[in-house]
Amino acid sequence: MAAAAWVWLVSNLGWLTGSAAAFGGHHHDPGAPSHTHSFDDTLLTWTVMVIAMMLPTTAPHLRYLAFNTRASRRQRSIALFLLGYLAVWLAPGLALALVQSPAPAALIAAAVLAAGAWELTPAKRRALRRCCRTWPVGYAGVPADAGAVEYGLRHGVICLLVSGPAMVALMLAGHPWWATVALTVVMTAQKLLSRPERWRAMVAIGWLASGLAVGGATLMPA
Repeated sequence: MAAAAWVWLVSNLGWLTGSAAAFGGHHHDPGAPSHTHSFDDTLLTWTVMVIAMMLPTTAPHLRYLAFNTRASRRQRSIALFLLGYLAVWLAPGLALALVQSPAPAALIAAAVLAAGAWELTPAKRRALRRCCRTWPVGYAGVPADAGAVEYGLRHGVICLLVSGPAMVALMLAGHPWWATVALTVVMTAQKLLSRPERWRAMVAIGWLASGLAVGGATLMPA
């Protein structure tokens, strides 16, 4: 599923042809056409990005779910978990779809700086520590269905606290391929490696430097 999402991103966002927006680079030639995106396009892109970048980090939880439900219904439980998980990520996607496209450079800079500042907050640290937490699920029947959905919702909220600000900043910046790949590596490492809080300061510095660079670019004469 995640692999198919990556194929869609590569084939539909112009990464191979270089037509994707540069990070913070929304300085268009006045005579050039503006590449805008509809509500549906933005929401679709956001959803596919979440599937491509976030679902692989749920692998330990999917494995836990598979081992703790009846073998004949494992696929059903996994599907319900993913349904709950993706439902959590739908809310910021809907909000982003309402934002002017392309986003103003000042908004991009603010989002990138906010993502950097978020890395240093106690809330982010607590969310990182809860990434590996599991919840009891039913073995079969209605309890298993309800438990799988609840598990997906709970873990989705934690993931949103860990990676949501960074994903929003990436989306507003036009999701260039290099930033998308780099962020995927960072988020996967934060969620799957032991003691991920050790890297928070380094990640925050990267975000803050990028935000200052984008903000500085907006002040330069065209």
